Amino acid sequence: MAVPALFRWTREWAATSETIRRWRQNRYELFVQLCSLSPDERILDVGAGRGGALERFNKTNPIVAIDPHPGADGWLQQANVQVQVADGTSLPFEDGEFPVVFSSSVIEHIPQSRQQAFSDEIRRVGHRYFVQTPNRYFPIEPHYQLPLFQFLPERLRRFLNRHITLGWRDKGHWEEANLLSARQLQRLFPDAEIHRAKLLGLTKSLMAVRR
Repeated sequence: MAVPALFRWTREWAATSETIRRWRQNRYELFVQLCSLSPDERILDVGAGRGGALERFNKTNPIVAIDPHPGADGWLQQANVQVQVADGTSLPFEDGEFPVVFSSSVIEHIPQSRQQAFSDEIRRVGHRYFVQTPNRYFPIEPHYQLPLFQFLPERLRRFLNRHITLGWRDKGHWEEANLLSARQLQRLFPDAEIHRAKLLGLTKSLMAVRR
């Protein structure tokens, strides 16, 4: 089918795209700036994945990277990174243990009933934090790469996923994505500033930052 072939091409492009790498580096540099990161400060990366958002660009700070399924083929093997298997809604750390907490494109994959626990844990263990998530009201849904896909009933979204490969999601591989608005993100992080990253004048992603 032409549509799955198109999505395969866009995924291959994104994996090697200098544009995508630059967007992620710009986000990392914004994190460094907004959180006033010092080179020796310990960072907790919640939902590190393969390390493409933080570890890819940071080889100096001591980083504790947690994820339920940390990637073995990414940037987590660096000498400054310690990997732990952990759940972001129940972090195995003391109150205020980390100067800085970082999380990129993770909270939207937490079930809605657990998003408050996720935000509470980040606020508990970190003095400062930077939590990024796609904007619910950006017209292209970022995981399935379709206009307004996030507003379809879940039953219809699951049906389409069962039958068609869409965006980053292979056919039959459903993954929960509960996108947040700026207002919802502010409710979850009441002591944060909400920053916006824009594309073509539209807010593409949101960042909750406690400086």
